Amino acid sequence: MNKTNSVQKFVIENDLEAALVYNPANRRYLSGFTGSTGYVLLTPAASLFLSDFRYVEQAQNECKGYEVIPIKGEDDVFAYLKEKKIARLGVERDFMTLRFADALRIAGGIEKAAGIDGLIANLRMIKDDAELFKIRRACEITDLAFEYILTQIHEGMTEAEIDFELQSYMRKFSEVERMAERFIVASGEHGSLPHGIAGARKVRNGEFITMDFGCNCGGYWSDVTRTVCLGKADEKQKEIYSIVRAAQEAAINIARAGVAGRELDTAARSVIENAGYGKYFGHGLGHSFGIDIHESPRSAQNAQGDITLKSGMTMTVEPGIYIPGWGGVRIEDDIIISENGCVNLTGACKELIEIY
Repeated sequence: MNKTNSVQKFVIENDLEAALVYNPANRRYLSGFTGSTGYVLLTPAASLFLSDFRYVEQAQNECKGYEVIPIKGEDDVFAYLKEKKIARLGVERDFMTLRFADALRIAGGIEKAAGIDGLIANLRMIKDDAELFKIRRACEITDLAFEYILTQIHEGMTEAEIDFELQSYMRKFSEVERMAERFIVASGEHGSLPHGIAGARKVRNGEFITMDFGCNCGGYWSDVTRTVCLGKADEKQKEIYSIVRAAQEAAINIARAGVAGRELDTAARSVIENAGYGKYFGHGLGHSFGIDIHESPRSAQNAQGDITLKSGMTMTVEPGIYIPGWGGVRIEDDIIISENGCVNLTGACKELIEIY
């Protein structure tokens, strides 16, 4: 059963007449549309894509199996629903605004609305071969970017300049659609911030530099972190780095279908806690990724971490230690869950690298 069929089945089973999807990530997942505006409308018997003049031709090319309906704007979506006498509708409750919900009821004539967010989120958890192909390519380019940046980092360079070099390198690949506006590049004491965005701080000899970066290829993300030392690492730096690496390996070693994300988190967290640094690892071990950089499930001590991992899920594994006033270390790989273990898509070196 394909993606649209699954939504159509949901429509039938929940006594609905259609489902409307316009969250950009969900819209692309179901239709393949890469533009910024459009609406997927799925009935039990039809797959429709409503789009304005700017994107009609694009939608006709990208939305295979969909009938493209030209509209002028949002009001035409409500008018179309009313014209077709659609009164029971599946909607993205977690995405739409109260204003849009009111318009559906008043202008669209919708009498019953049922959330379809959970259904689509569950579908997106397991990636098919076409999705994994794009994720693999994003990871390959990210590996190449790491190799490149090692040749560029020097004392006195700002974190923002490191970010610029990484982004400029990856933009040379035609498959790369987008990246974060600014990567996480955190050096020295700035490294104690798990999400320390690249800024004006200059990197200095003897300091750690944590870089969290990735790219989007064909709509699908990579998400990798490496921590390197500019110059020779001291004994404490070596100790912290080795603990984080051991924690990551402990989680990767047990990652497989049938294991819950919480178990991966526990495996990594135990290594860090046993080394005496538990209070310095305050975030979850990882998350799924795909069309969005953060997806379900997660490897964490929460309900998301209770979800059993299945073959075809993609997960990050990113333990870290962050010590205020000193700095931090994070190592992050991207893996695919399989029946007998996992496939690590990240090939970037994980030995402690000292840049001279």
